[in-house]
Amino acid sequence: MLYLVLLFYYLSLLNLADAILTVAGLENSLITEVNPLMESLYSLDQGVFIMVKILLSVTLWLFIFYKRVPKSNLIKALTLFAAVCYTSVICLHGFWLIQLI
Repeated sequence: MLYLVLLFYYLSLLNLADAILTVAGLENSLITEVNPLMESLYSLDQGVFIMVKILLSVTLWLFIFYKRVPKSNLIKALTLFAAVCYTSVICLHGFWLIQLI
């Protein structure tokens, strides 16, 4: 169970890092948003995009705070999958950041 809580923390931090790096990359025309939902939110308003990202992280923190982290095998698998995907996205962000140096 502890690893699932740690994964929730990890996902929440990656989500916030992704928000910051995505806004920086989009504002400087270094990247494009490939997630259609996030792209439409960003196109609607940058503030809406940021708020949704923050709310997603806060939701994960609330699950942890109230000790309500779901324990089903489906949630475990989805959380692990999301962590792997988000780690890949952050690595891609790191790649274009290195290109700037």
